[in-house]
Amino acid sequence: MVKNKKMKIKIRPYPNYKITEDAFNNNVMNNCAPTTNSDVLSNQLIMVTEFENNERRVIKIRPIHYNDNLYLSAFPNPIHLFLSLAIEHYNISESIKSTNFPKCGKRYGDNIYMLDIEENGTHDCYNNYIKYRISSIIMLVSSIEAFLNHIIPNDFRYKTVRKRKEVEFDKIEIESAKVSFNEKLIHILPLVSSKTFDWSELQTEKKDVLNLYENRKNLIHLKTNAADDFECYFDTIDKMLDYDLSEALNSVVKVMNCTIEKFIEFEKDEEDPN
Repeated sequence: MVKNKKMKIKIRPYPNYKITEDAFNNNVMNNCAPTTNSDVLSNQLIMVTEFENNERRVIKIRPIHYNDNLYLSAFPNPIHLFLSLAIEHYNISESIKSTNFPKCGKRYGDNIYMLDIEENGTHDCYNNYIKYRISSIIMLVSSIEAFLNHIIPNDFRYKTVRKRKEVEFDKIEIESAKVSFNEKLIHILPLVSSKTFDWSELQTEKKDVLNLYENRKNLIHLKTNAADDFECYFDTIDKMLDYDLSEALNSVVKVMNCTIEKFIEFEKDEEDPN
């Protein structure tokens, strides 16, 4: 799914509501006036836009100010943004490995290539490969964390047991540190899914997402307790370099789409529309 470097997901506006013709004529046309004066516009705007299929949508806009100009566009769904960045950085890391490594490496033996140590003591290609993989892992977890919060209704109450006592958490508490990522993923997600959700049918995906979260946690909270400097940081980076990030990306997408139908959709590759 994500192995094609040109593959990218569709980033939808958020919110993204349909508006009927009657509502548009009665509530919008009678209460709004067009303007080209940026001084009267705030940082939070609501706009009705018409797409190519003649369907009108109500979306939110957050203007960006630059050089006395105001640039407007639809506010993107942050979950889609995070996931698209994770995929983009994964693909960049794969491109570095397949394209830059062979170009930059000097051959030492049958299948050994050295990426020369440059003036700063490391090699840019090697550094960038690690950076983009780390960034991809971090943004991928950010996307699934945001998704878990997104699907929980504001009036939802989560009942569970803490220290042998029954407790209840509202959404604000669920989104806090009172409820762990694992608990939201494994226990709450099936309760709030818009589709029938059964982890017994997604055991591989559950394992992938939990391993992903563990990798991200280790990267964010790097530990330095080691026998010497040669061991410091190495275990975490070593595991990250061997980690199957492609499978994690695919599993995150599958979990999201098993929760909300077509929540993640991929744009077709222009070179391979099939």
